[in-house]
Amino acid sequence: MKTNKLLAILCLSLFLFNFTCSDDDNDDDQTTANEENIIGTWQFQSSTTNGVIDTDNDPCLSQLTITFSATKVTTNDVYGENCEMMETYVNGYSINGNILTVIDEGEAYDSEILTLNDTSFTIEDFDEGDVYTETYIRL
Repeated sequence: MKTNKLLAILCLSLFLFNFTCSDDDNDDDQTTANEENIIGTWQFQSSTTNGVIDTDNDPCLSQLTITFSATKVTTNDVYGENCEMMETYVNGYSINGNILTVIDEGEAYDSEILTLNDTSFTIEDFDEGDVYTETYIRL
């Protein structure tokens, strides 16, 4: 009887050890995959607020591009009456699992990566009770 209890505890311990280790591996794998997949240039496609498609976006927003290198993210923001003006922002960023953190003037801003593949990239942000999503396509 003692041997069966000991064997059961050992099996449970091995199962739990395996389960917790594989979660860490999955987070590491997800981080690595996201770090590799995000590199490139992305163009704004669409956004939603609380699940409703934003139809009143600035018409220049469709020209917004974001370029990720291994360590920096460069945003080209186009604005003006005829979308003739452009401002460029360069920030650091990091990825941990599905969390993208952009560092802007010492402030960290987290977004959850919902999708990231060869053709599209969608992130989700929360602000004052609202949920915002933005979708980009790879150029």
